[in-house]
Amino acid sequence: MLRHGAFDGFFVSSKNSGTHWMLYMFSVALADTYGIPRPVYFSENATRPYVGFATDAPVYAQLPRLGKSHSIPHQLADWAWARKAMKLPPYVLCVRHPMGILASHYAKWQDDIQVSWLDYLRGDPAGKQFRCDLYWIARFWNRWGDIHAAYPGKVRVLQYEATRINPRAALEAMAQHWGVALTPEAIQAALQAGTKEAMAKRIDPEAEPNVLQNRRETLDELFTGEAMEIYAERVRDLVRHDLGYDLFSPPVSEVRPSALRAHT
Repeated sequence: MLRHGAFDGFFVSSKNSGTHWMLYMFSVALADTYGIPRPVYFSENATRPYVGFATDAPVYAQLPRLGKSHSIPHQLADWAWARKAMKLPPYVLCVRHPMGILASHYAKWQDDIQVSWLDYLRGDPAGKQFRCDLYWIARFWNRWGDIHAAYPGKVRVLQYEATRINPRAALEAMAQHWGVALTPEAIQAALQAGTKEAMAKRIDPEAEPNVLQNRRETLDELFTGEAMEIYAERVRDLVRHDLGYDLFSPPVSEVRPSALRAHT
């Protein structure tokens, strides 16, 4: 975080929370607003000239300097004097319901993980077996939840599920929080570029596979019986902040229609 003071804004996201999608759309909107080339692909590397890592040098001098990270914040971010000394920028925190994160991550990396769904849900407290599990989610959510609770005006939470429903509002919220003036035409172009059909034509041949995925099971199908018991126990024990979610019920957008009718 010591480098973050050089930036006008930072995008921090939990894993499997629509990061590639959101940053690709925002990068397209930046490109069209500032009259520079759009990213060729939607991959992490392709959007780095527009929203880069903390160690990246600026590519387009006319753009606001924006950064991205999956990192858990340093303890210095808790202290007001340290935040002032480091001149930390406003943060957009992009999150997704933990059930959705777990299901998406397992679907994406199942061939590499090579454990059962139940064993994956049990997780690894040491943080060595999986790139992302409930223990990683808890560490990320707890630390960023602490920062959001202490400095709510400095951290804008964007929920992936709400962004799927209204991506225009999400792009506008990001721009407003960072003080970036995107043109309406650029936002509209970004929304068109951010459809799954359009992005399927922008897959980076050098990027990791399986970013665009179509998981078959809904969350209410995955989180039932023993799976739900394991998940609920871990969440109760580990997670301090809900970040606006009901952590023990799947979001409506990821539930079978028949299951919704059964509860009406």
